[in-house]
Amino acid sequence: MKLNHLKYISIVALIAGFSACSDFMEPTKDNYVGESDLMKSKDYFVGVLYRAYLGIPNRMNLTYEAATDNLIANNENSITSKAAKGGISTQVNPLGDTWATDYTYINYINWYIDHMVLDYSKPIPTPVKFNDDKTTNLRMFYYTLGEAYFLRAWYQFDLLQKYGGVGNDGKVYGYIIRKNFYNESENLNVARNTYEDCVKQIVADCDSAFAHLPLDYSKDGSSGGTIADGLQADAGHPSGLAAKALKARMLLYAASPAYNLTNDVQRWKDAAKAAQEAIQLAGGSVALLSYANYFNKNNLNNGNFTNKDIFFRGPINSAVSTLEKENFPPRLQGNGTYNPTLNLINAFPKSDGYPASEVSTVTLDPLIPHLNRDPRLDNFIARNGEAFAGITLVTIPDGNDAIGKQQNNTRTGYYMQKLLDTDVRFTTPTVTTTMSPILLGKAELYLNFAEAVFMATGDMNSTTYGYTPKIIMRYIRERAFGSGPSTKDKYYIIGNKVTNTTFLDFVKNERRVELCFEDHRFWDMRRWCNGKDDVASLTFPVNGIYTTAPIETRTFKSPYMPIPYGETLKASNLQNNAGY
Repeated sequence: MKLNHLKYISIVALIAGFSACSDFMEPTKDNYVGESDLMKSKDYFVGVLYRAYLGIPNRMNLTYEAATDNLIANNENSITSKAAKGGISTQVNPLGDTWATDYTYINYINWYIDHMVLDYSKPIPTPVKFNDDKTTNLRMFYYTLGEAYFLRAWYQFDLLQKYGGVGNDGKVYGYIIRKNFYNESENLNVARNTYEDCVKQIVADCDSAFAHLPLDYSKDGSSGGTIADGLQADAGHPSGLAAKALKARMLLYAASPAYNLTNDVQRWKDAAKAAQEAIQLAGGSVALLSYANYFNKNNLNNGNFTNKDIFFRGPINSAVSTLEKENFPPRLQGNGTYNPTLNLINAFPKSDGYPASEVSTVTLDPLIPHLNRDPRLDNFIARNGEAFAGITLVTIPDGNDAIGKQQNNTRTGYYMQKLLDTDVRFTTPTVTTTMSPILLGKAELYLNFAEAVFMATGDMNSTTYGYTPKIIMRYIRERAFGSGPSTKDKYYIIGNKVTNTTFLDFVKNERRVELCFEDHRFWDMRRWCNGKDDVASLTFPVNGIYTTAPIETRTFKSPYMPIPYGETLKASNLQNNAGY
């Protein structure tokens, strides 16, 4: 949580649960804040909105990634392994359910939006006085209203991403749209809205957020950025760019085969247009900043918020090392929880940019498959012989970091490196770090654009949307391989080997590599499925380097997630997704 938001949350935490009962605001118990008091204090009032920030991720969720072919948990009895091996059902979803919590946050936001009405017949037209200065007061009214619309879009997207799908009746459903505050006296036994209606609602909220939010924020208000509440330590608000990026993501999902059963090309055009608009507002078609500007703690995690390639980030956690404790090798007092797979290693191109499956001057060694690979592998995955956090990893059989040597050592021969701070130490003298996850960024936006435009036009050189997919993808590759005549990429940048026939597969693989461990792969694999019966790409064997036999075979029943059984008990009109 943003530090300045804590003062609001500590106050609003006293309020009874919003979905509990119709008189939840009444001070029927000691220390509860009534609605009349909420309307008298800016801190109380805005605290209702800032309560909704509690659900914004404060770290990358690797649980879903470890149920894909990118990662695997080091314990075969983990929740991810149970889920991937057929353990997802309406009664139990090992990966977790956010249906109820998402609606709780949406209800907070709806209360706030319901009360955000201007009344110019009063001396203070805003529902509460945000600031003594009239101009600033009105500006903050609109900024927080923009935040509310963005946050509602965020939680609605989470619902649609997790629970949208083809129902048992063959129709495509989303969630139950709620645009106003509600309580238990209302009829909650209603059917899910159509997927299309949910998309329209999320897009509308993104547009409303963009209308009220500054395009960008800067720490000191310079360079055209604006600080919504005047607190210089605060640089974590959603911006207008974040709203545009979320809209582009939503429309890409809506156009994808799992939800676009008739392959309506207009959906791809809508997604392409949205991504184009976001790219233009972000400064146009330009190169991406280096990886150090994303994952180096001095540029992101220590409060130097100058990276314009990141549109929306999660809360900043100070002096914590949860990802490191979770994923450092046991020899470094970590738990080695999530291990990159051989499947992911093989997705990385060769060091000359050629796919592993194509012949080039670079040869891969099947016994040491991580050698002679795309430079991104060195940044993202820790492997045998690498100097890592003060030790040299030994993952070969009987090595100190290999399977069987210590409990929780890697099952695959690899450890995570991306997102981790290798300066962290868990022995005296301990060294901790700070963390803030990237939730919306330019790299994903570029990948969204390339996929959408290609699907809309069938041409990687199309200029219909201002920039060509081929050029946009070049920026992804240049950050990995370098730019100019000295680039190591002899396949895409220099060789021009990609054609319209191979471009889509190329983009999908680049998306897999570039965004690995950032909570995209699980959802990408599902949205790419062709309807409710296509699970072929989800039921695959996961491999490591110790044996040719699969470490784990996946048996997902559906491309979609189930509506929780408890919710269908409470609301019999809820149509569940196919496969459940």
